[in-house]
Amino acid sequence: MKILKFSYHYMLFLFIFLFCQKSFSYSMDSTRWDKGILTSNGINIAYESFGNPEDETILLVQGTGVQLIGWPLEFCTLLADAGFRVIRFDHRDVGLSTKLDSLGSPNWPEIFPKIGSCNSDVLPYSLLDMAKDAIGLLDAFKVKKAHVVGASMGGAIAQLMAIHFPDRVMSLTSMMASSGNPARPAGNPEVLQVMAIPPPEKGNTDTLVHHLVRIFQAMQSPQYPATNESLADKARESIERSWYPEGNFRQAAAVIIGDYCDRRAQLKALELATLVIHGENDPVVNIQAGKEVSQAIPGSKFVSIPGMGHDIPDELIPKLGAIILDFIRSIPSF
Repeated sequence: MKILKFSYHYMLFLFIFLFCQKSFSYSMDSTRWDKGILTSNGINIAYESFGNPEDETILLVQGTGVQLIGWPLEFCTLLADAGFRVIRFDHRDVGLSTKLDSLGSPNWPEIFPKIGSCNSDVLPYSLLDMAKDAIGLLDAFKVKKAHVVGASMGGAIAQLMAIHFPDRVMSLTSMMASSGNPARPAGNPEVLQVMAIPPPEKGNTDTLVHHLVRIFQAMQSPQYPATNESLADKARESIERSWYPEGNFRQAAAVIIGDYCDRRAQLKALELATLVIHGENDPVVNIQAGKEVSQAIPGSKFVSIPGMGHDIPDELIPKLGAIILDFIRSIPSF
């Protein structure tokens, strides 16, 4: 019951975690930039690509309800300027990618009893389906292997990519993510309570911005707090680009089953260079959950970031970029 109770509150948080045509390109300082929409796994996926297409690829995978803009532009260009092609994208059901209204709303009375069972039959789609979207995107780009970096739900998806498609993953970086262990330590209950406040059903942009700012404040890194003005700008950008709660409900359903499905045995079988990054003050995914990921994967490297929460503050972009680049460059096959 304790696990189910926490799962319920976490699902509520995921519900309102709404950070959230033609291709063209131009030069952004020294970094080439391209954006567009490609077909992947039978749906359209919106993407942005930075850097030289001939360089090794870093694929960035975001969390529940988070659009591609959840990866800071400065972070993407930092990696691209270091000699990599960097791709960020909108998951199905968020941003500018395909909205799957034809799948209907999640059937919660059927879903709740399945928490911890790994049974995805009751879902509109699963985290594995989303992992296949990411693999399909690599196919569309004709990329045989990529360094995969995932945050939060994106970390779980990145792990599934490594588990089910090991020949497509050059290295794995799992950030602020769990191993799927249903009995992992819970997040901060006070923060989760703030995140469980339902979004306004109706309201103008200012009302929605205020709602999201409260959530961002709850998740942010205590040692690197953002100003209310910058958080409002972030919320407004997300709302104006795509405000689509229906898709977030379906993603939340995928997470509440998929990220309470224990992956530790599968992770132990990985033979893959792996980096696990976790904020020491993450209020959403307890740092012990991140440590479990690293402990499960043979030879993985664990890096904890003091003062970091469940976000990527501007002040930490250089540090996070350097950690990831040092890790990738340390791989013997690089």
